Amino acid sequence: MKIVIANSVGVDSNGYHMVHVPSRWSLGVKNFTNCGYYPWELAYTSSLLKRDTDHDIKFLDGVLNAWDFDTYMQRLREEKPDWLIMESSTRTIGEDLRLAKAAKNEFKTKVIMTGQHPMAHPEEVLKVADFVCIGEYEFAVLDLILGKNPKTIPGVYPNPRGELPDINLLPFPEDDDIRRIDYHEPNCRFKQIQMYGSRGCPRRCNFCAAATLYYDQLNWRPRNVSNIIEEIKVLKKKYPEMEGVFFDEETHNIHKSFNIELAQEIQKAGLGNLKYEAMCEYVSLDEEALTKMKSAGYYKIRFGIETGSDHVAEQMTLGKKHDLKKLRSILNFGKDIGMRFYATISVGGLGSSPEEDQKTVDLVYELASKNLIHEIQVSINTPQPGTDFYNSCIEKGLLKTETDNEGFDGNGHVVVEYPNYRAEQIQEKQREALTAFDFGKAKANASSFMDTAKRSLQSIPENSNVLILRSARPWMIQNIIEAMNQYRKIRVDLLGQDAVIEELKCNPGVEHAYSYGDGFFSPDTIDSYLIKQLNNKAYDFVLLPMANNHLDGYRNVTEIARLIEPKFILGVYPEGNTCIIEKESSQVLI
Repeated sequence: MKIVIANSVGVDSNGYHMVHVPSRWSLGVKNFTNCGYYPWELAYTSSLLKRDTDHDIKFLDGVLNAWDFDTYMQRLREEKPDWLIMESSTRTIGEDLRLAKAAKNEFKTKVIMTGQHPMAHPEEVLKVADFVCIGEYEFAVLDLILGKNPKTIPGVYPNPRGELPDINLLPFPEDDDIRRIDYHEPNCRFKQIQMYGSRGCPRRCNFCAAATLYYDQLNWRPRNVSNIIEEIKVLKKKYPEMEGVFFDEETHNIHKSFNIELAQEIQKAGLGNLKYEAMCEYVSLDEEALTKMKSAGYYKIRFGIETGSDHVAEQMTLGKKHDLKKLRSILNFGKDIGMRFYATISVGGLGSSPEEDQKTVDLVYELASKNLIHEIQVSINTPQPGTDFYNSCIEKGLLKTETDNEGFDGNGHVVVEYPNYRAEQIQEKQREALTAFDFGKAKANASSFMDTAKRSLQSIPENSNVLILRSARPWMIQNIIEAMNQYRKIRVDLLGQDAVIEELKCNPGVEHAYSYGDGFFSPDTIDSYLIKQLNNKAYDFVLLPMANNHLDGYRNVTEIARLIEPKFILGVYPEGNTCIIEKESSQVLI
């Protein structure tokens, strides 16, 4: 049999590109993004079927390749699958079911659907799919493919989910039909591959789809350390350009002994020259373990602060995960040993109000201004169907009546409203939290950035014609503008999005500010007249602010810079140093 395992449709019928993270919050963006999350559980399913069956297994990723429905159907026509296996979210379910239905009609394909939305609404999905798998689904899918009676397979709806699987029984995830190094998490500073050292979480935050739908019980299961080390070795051998690993599981650090052992084995295996970051829980961060991790090459820790409000934390059922005293303590310790921290924040969670979410905004500014957090993600807390938060919203009548599936993305859409806290206010608090971070970062980093920029910008002659692309957070743009004004006596031009252009125009160091529209930089969305206008300016330099050390996450921005045809394209890093990305063949920097 031919079996296709397929990540979601990459571009929906409205032209939105998917950033698909089904166990968290999938979202849509207005144009192509280089942000790609490795569909890890589908990938484990693919490698498991390849190992334990004799069938012809093919893994396809419409998100990675930005395939719309028509392109995806053309790929399926090449495969003519007997089985189609898809993991879907509320944000992607419409296009995914459309694809599954078309495959059934054209190829008589049997369809297995799983993921956040199918687990939450199996009866709805079974109008198209033949089977819905609930929970951690790899072995349930295997049993279906092996021909076992569906009525006897735990985890095949309407049967209850099975026991939590022993993740050490799984092979390494899919890396044949796709290349794992092609998945770019834009906040990874280095060229890192996404890996998974554990599964599960001992908390049950009410908004978490993983805790409430994928395993539905408190747990934490680490892989054998020797197996993790072997996977890193295999990946490094296959991808010599690989610079590190991003452990993107739910919680990497529940057991101190696991983190210490893994750090020690990384060093013993000669892998300490790679760069590691991990999704963790700050309450469980331990000073001894953190020190060992730092010595083994861990350079950044990510964790969910979620809220600065004790009341909201209680309503969101954060439990022991919320301890702001421990947060400040571990951040100060991490700062002392040179660890970087990436914080995830949300506004609009259960129990929120303008006053309570303001506590979160204030906390963000405090931590950023003290240089205790270096990067941030601010989401609108979104009640994904099937989660405890969603069920509470239904019970309390908090969901907006006009909400459709596309609204469940946490990316500027608000699907919940409180009596004294409207959707527009929640969106404004999201913007305020991001602004607080930028103000704090500008304050904390201004001195060190300017010191570095004073040296790195010497190669730009005074009176040069300079354009800055707004491809990073505003704090970084502000620092670059100030450095150019102070050290090179240059007022710069700026190219950015509609949403920020008026603010940019008000900066005294800006000569002209050009707007290209909404969404990410993309050659497809910038008007040709604007490109011609910028060409006519004959820029000596286009400065490209960059959050990582490689260009994989900035391909679209680089394409725009090339279209403008400057003499030099320079990358600018968060520390203030620069690098030459491209230059005209006849040009030499002083």
